[in-house]
Amino acid sequence: MKPSPWLPLLCAAACANGPSSRPSADRNQAAQQQGGLGIPVQYEKLSNGLKVVLSPDHTSPVAVVGVYYGIGFRIEPRDRTGFAHLFEHMMFQGSQNLGKLQFIKLVQSNGGILNGSTRFDFTNYFEVVPSNTVQTMLWAESDRMKGLAITQENLTNQQGVVKSEVRVNVLNRPYGGFPWLPMPQAANTNWYNAHNFYGDLTDLDAATLDDVQKFFRSYYAPNNAVLVVAGDIDPAQVLSRVKQYFEAIPRQEIPARPDISEPRQDQEKRVS
Repeated sequence: MKPSPWLPLLCAAACANGPSSRPSADRNQAAQQQGGLGIPVQYEKLSNGLKVVLSPDHTSPVAVVGVYYGIGFRIEPRDRTGFAHLFEHMMFQGSQNLGKLQFIKLVQSNGGILNGSTRFDFTNYFEVVPSNTVQTMLWAESDRMKGLAITQENLTNQQGVVKSEVRVNVLNRPYGGFPWLPMPQAANTNWYNAHNFYGDLTDLDAATLDDVQKFFRSYYAPNNAVLVVAGDIDPAQVLSRVKQYFEAIPRQEIPARPDISEPRQDQEKRVS
């Protein structure tokens, strides 16, 4: 099994559409016609600001549940470099009703696969599962959106893991490595586009429990997220479950997005 190739497309469309005064049915019909691909897509928005994208595809009894949070490498605040990546790890350390690593065990015990990644402008998590377990995945995702197990033990543990990744993948690479790490720093001048995305060791060491809890409240909120469910689903039933599990999660005050514009580069730039 592998994630639906339409998942990034659906999420991007949801982010681009945003709020609209048109009725939901009209928006959904327009969305289907816009790309000319004939993919059924339904866009919804809960009262707490959570954007929902539903796309049925009954080719096989499989579905993907994905959550995209609007926080990525180049949006993280100054003196908090690496926090976006740190939270990718923290999200698997437990929540209100699931203990450490139990989220992973829950998905795998239901025959699914899962992953998460930190990108420039968002952090995403997804599960590819048998379609009869979608409700379970929605509950699990809502559980960690409601309240992550942010403890000193979990923070210290994951600080060590991330710092090890920095040492192995960034500091100890005499050649090769990840070109997307040094390239933005060489090509850009705006700090938000040019800082060390993996995380500065000094910033990671200085992170306190209060810092991490504030970061979670600020960015891992329903009004800063897009929930995508695609595959062998009944959109009406799924939407009902989404409202059941997610709508009571309170919206938060989301920090203003930083200016990530770059001055025009009109000449060749070389680095060695």
